[in-house]
Amino acid sequence: MDALSEAILRLLRWREETDRRLARIEQALGIIAAREEPPPQTVPPVMTATKVPLAPLPAQSSAPESDRPREFETQVGLTWISRIGAVTLMFGVAFIFKYAIDNQWIGERGRIILGVLAGIICLLIGDRIWRGGQHTYAQAISGLGIAVLYLSFYASFAFYHLLPQAWPFVLMALTTVISVALALRYQAPSMAALGLIGGYLTPVLLSNGVGRPAVLFGYVFLLDLGATALVRIRKWRGFEILAFLATAFLYWTWFGVHFTAGKETVAALFALLFYALFLFAGEPLVLFASKVLTAGALAGIWPSNPTAFLATIAAVAAAGLVAADLRRRPLLAPVAAGTFWLVYAAWFAVFRGPASVGVMLPFLTTAFLLFFAWAPWRALACGVALRSPEFVVMSLNTVAYYSAAYDLLTLEYRAYLGLFTVALAGLHIALAAEIWRRSAREARDTRPVLLTLGIAVTLLTLAAPIQFTAYRITIGWAAEAAALTWIGRRAQNQRLVAAAACVFALVLLRLWLIDSWMYPKPTDYSLLSNARFFAFFVAAGSLWASAYWLRSEKGALPAYVAGHVVLLWGLMLEVTGWAQRTADPQNVANLKSTAISILLAVYALLLIGAGVASRTLINRVLGLGLIGLVVVKLYIYDVWLLVRIYRIVAFAALGALLLITSYLYSRYREKIEALWRE
Repeated sequence: MDALSEAILRLLRWREETDRRLARIEQALGIIAAREEPPPQTVPPVMTATKVPLAPLPAQSSAPESDRPREFETQVGLTWISRIGAVTLMFGVAFIFKYAIDNQWIGERGRIILGVLAGIICLLIGDRIWRGGQHTYAQAISGLGIAVLYLSFYASFAFYHLLPQAWPFVLMALTTVISVALALRYQAPSMAALGLIGGYLTPVLLSNGVGRPAVLFGYVFLLDLGATALVRIRKWRGFEILAFLATAFLYWTWFGVHFTAGKETVAALFALLFYALFLFAGEPLVLFASKVLTAGALAGIWPSNPTAFLATIAAVAAAGLVAADLRRRPLLAPVAAGTFWLVYAAWFAVFRGPASVGVMLPFLTTAFLLFFAWAPWRALACGVALRSPEFVVMSLNTVAYYSAAYDLLTLEYRAYLGLFTVALAGLHIALAAEIWRRSAREARDTRPVLLTLGIAVTLLTLAAPIQFTAYRITIGWAAEAAALTWIGRRAQNQRLVAAAACVFALVLLRLWLIDSWMYPKPTDYSLLSNARFFAFFVAAGSLWASAYWLRSEKGALPAYVAGHVVLLWGLMLEVTGWAQRTADPQNVANLKSTAISILLAVYALLLIGAGVASRTLINRVLGLGLIGLVVVKLYIYDVWLLVRIYRIVAFAALGALLLITSYLYSRYREKIEALWRE
């Protein structure tokens, strides 16, 4: 009754508007004399079966039903109840149908014929209702017809085996086409979704266990084209996600069940076709996920064929960069770079065989140069201001390429690793010089130059110790952290400084867990002239350099103090080794404790002297604090546990150093107090 009332009101208002327009046309043509337009008639309210008057509709009655704001009651009555009613009716018919089958009223062929006729009748009735103006109700009836057709064609193959597989497949695909066509006619995305879901389920429902990828993926590709066309024509963006999820599910299901040797070419071809199609998607999630899944599929397709794998994954990476530029989605570039190197690393770790440097290194170098040229091309050729995505590509690409090349070269070409590192650093220096030369002086962006130089400095730092033992990792991290601090300070970028702090944390962790235990025996190394102390010394120097560059910021003090802690740490390890080599086994603990106390006191004295000479308060405070620590150690630990001779040496040495410290403060008291006043 609500629907009929609305239709009657629309007809009355349409007739009234038509009469007024006709009168104005006749007056303009001079057919009749001008007359006064009658006032708009007031349409009496229409009474429903429950005697509740219906409020008149808004003036814009010519607007389509979907364009008017609906009340909650109308929304429920027209949309949800109609859809629930259609589903409920379908179940009711199914129960009646089942009852008739159980009682042998209808044969198998008759059941299918009745189902097809019922589906066609529902479509015809739905179209007739739609032409009558009841659009929402027509969609529910038409959707019921589509569902009945799907079930009928599926039953003809799966339940009764009346038709060979090809015929139900064609009929269900035709049903999908009809559903999409009706959705376009009715402007009903729900019907299109129903048709596409049925279309994607068709190969699953009609599967006979024989995997034919060309037929399956060709059909899925056509469905994806249809879904993409719906997005372009009607702006129904949700169908991109539907198509992508369905395609990924069908592809990976087939890959896990039916993929065997000999199907590599067709599997790779359709993986690349799907990837090329979804590169034009408007949803960022679809863009990023398609790249990751395609690269993973190629790794599984070519587990033992490096040439095919690297060639196809490099093509995927290049397409990602092209899409990032043409579609103006710069975030796609770091996703492309990260996906390429991560998938390569996973492939190399899982399917690692006899790695051929002559085959793999050229492909890796080509991919590296592709990503390496991305940022300068954007800056110099396109005139785009570089931002975080380009910087991520610049840093991530170099680190990943150097790691991959190092794994390949370390087995047979280890002697050339240092030269390779220097060449890579030189390439970055040349890039920094070119960016600096071609940048306009008045609008020069120093960030890419500083980042490229920082990478070059890190590589040059690694080039010298690259031939040594594993402590080069600690040295490389320390140098990288210092370079990041310098770049972040010059570019006024606190994120780079925070990244440097994280790298320094890794340096300290590695010194504690690995480098401190580098030499199991004290006779395996020389005092101060060994790789372990060199690693501690470089780490301390990097921390001090960072503190110097951050001298006007709050991060300078922790870095400076951490540098002294690391150096003292390394010196204490050296003193411990010297004691183990020198003393008898029963006196090792005594000599070690005494030597550490003297070392700390001497270091404190040097700090205080440096603080007085350089007029730096921090050095004097650190020295005094260290002396306090030594005094506590002496009176709490050494006095009770050391043997007499070592106790005498410890107290005598510390007493002498304390007197020297006191003399310094007495001698330079006025200068120190003047510094405090300043």
